[in-house]
Amino acid sequence: MTTFHRGHPLTIARHEALSSPLPAEERDSPVDTRWLRSRGGLFAQAAQRPFELTFDLVWYAKRTGLPFHPHYVAQVYRGEPEQRLEVPLMVVNLARVRTREAADKVLAHESMHLRVPSYGHKREAFACAQEILNAVGSMAP
Repeated sequence: MTTFHRGHPLTIARHEALSSPLPAEERDSPVDTRWLRSRGGLFAQAAQRPFELTFDLVWYAKRTGLPFHPHYVAQVYRGEPEQRLEVPLMVVNLARVRTREAADKVLAHESMHLRVPSYGHKREAFACAQEILNAVGSMAP
């Protein structure tokens, strides 16, 4: 889960230190759902973990049974331990992700939780997130 404003300062710092592979002139471009879905596909490939991407916060909360608070940026849900989903769900709060660079960081952060869920927000987890970002950079046109 990415919360930014209420997260631990070390988690926030590690998240912000992630480096997007986007060209400088594209980093501040606004995001839209079409771009995010396309980009999300690259992150699923790079992380080698498929996920269903949604922007419908109410649907996500109903589907998962988890609250999605207004300050949340994104979250992944793999299902309960005894009933894992075949394809995990990822939700992104469009109101909190304004630029493509921010979207890259969020997608990497949440993909990291799918790839190495036991790492939590440790330094090694964010090293994995950066590896995913780097892989996306090598795949993008």
